[in-house]
Formats: sequence, structure tokens, C-alpha cells
Amino acid sequence: MNLKIENLASMVGSSLVDEYGRDVGTLVSIVSNVDGYVQHVEVKIVDRGIERIPGERVKLRDGKIVVVPEWKFNAMKVIEGLDRAYRRRKALENIAGSGDIPGEVVDAMKRKLSDEIKKLKIDADRIKKEVKERIGEIDDELFHIASAIANLQMLYFSGEVTERGYTQGMNHLRKLKEALSAEKSDAKSTLDRLEKTLEIASSPLPKEQAEKPKYEEKPVTAPSSQGESLVIKIEE
Repeated sequence: MNLKIENLASMVGSSLVDEYGRDVGTLVSIVSNVDGYVQHVEVKIVDRGIERIPGERVKLRDGKIVVVPEWKFNAMKVIEGLDRAYRRRKALENIAGSGDIPGEVVDAMKRKLSDEIKKLKIDADRIKKEVKERIGEIDDELFHIASAIANLQMLYFSGEVTERGYTQGMNHLRKLKEALSAEKSDAKSTLDRLEKTLEIASSPLPKEQAEKPKYEEKPVTAPSSQGESLVIKIEE
């Protein structure tokens, strides 16, 4: 759920970070309706300009404003939708098996849910591609950082860069490398979760879910022959 303006009003002018500790920019303004829920936040991106970020991607954690990456926000939204759709499929099969609801009512609900699942599958394929592209971008950035580290070490050990400059440069590079590695791990984990959820939501329901008897038949017990006799009364 979106934050309310009261949650962020006192934090205008504060820095924002992403989920991996990297600076995003500075909160300079907030957009909300009269209901008070934050629609967007206006963020100054390191003297480059202002970026508008949807309120749904903003949360508070340990007193800091945290921005959820767009790829992760989109992926988690689809995962939640697929998981909910699967649970509703199981529920509809149980309802259909009970015989208490007219078949045409259940069939209409199944068709509607089927259409929603098809849309979610299209979204899932798009998001998978988006996350994989982000992982590729991170790999390129990590390679660039490795090159920068090697170059800085060469300059330091050749005496061309001071120890102070070397230490400061390495601290920035290592911090960036750690953040990128954390994002890559998160992206791979999210992608794996998305693929598994999609597989489950697309698979046939277990047979027991679709077959639920309306009542339990009890066997008929024949009269015992010991100590009992079958009396037949014939009326004239």
C-alpha cells in the first residue's frame, strides 16, 4: 500500500537510497490526492534533473526512504497475481465439485479467471526478459568495475597515485561492487521465484482438487443370522 503524505512530509530534502544501499537522489517534492496517499515523489538525481517515481515503489526502512527497483516491483506484482490466480483456480474446482452452485455460474468465473491468467503469463514473459536484461547490465558494470580496480592498483603500485587517493578510490569501487553483486543475487532469486510461480500457476490441478464427492456412501449391512430372524408379515 502507498505511503501517506504524513509519512514523508517531514523528510523533504532527505536522501533516498535503493534496496542495495546506493544513493538515488534527494526528495524535493511529493504528489498526492486529497486522500493523502502518495502518488509520486519528485527526486533530484545528483544535479542531473528531477525524476518522478511512483509512490508504490517507495517505502520506509530504518528511518530511510527506500526506492524499490522497477524490475523488482514489476516482478513481485506478477508473482503475487499468479499465486492468487492459482489459489482461486483450486477454490473454483472445489466449488464446482460440491454441486451447490449452478454450473453456468462457475463456468463464467472460470473463463474470467482464465483470461486473467493469460494476461499474467504475457506480463511474466515480459518481466523475465526485463530481469534478464538487468542481470546482463550488472555483469557489464561489474566487469567495468574490475577493470577500474585493476587500473587503480597498477597506478598505485607504480607510484603514480598516492595512498590516500588509492584508498578513497578503492572504497568507492568496492562499495559499488558490493551493491551490484547484491542486486544481481536478488534479481536471480526473483527470476527463479517468478519462473516457479508461473510453472505452478500453469500446471493442471492435482486430481484430488478437482474431484470432491458430495457425500460419503455408507455400505448396507445385512441382518445378522445369529439370534435374529427375518419376519415377514403377510396381510390378507
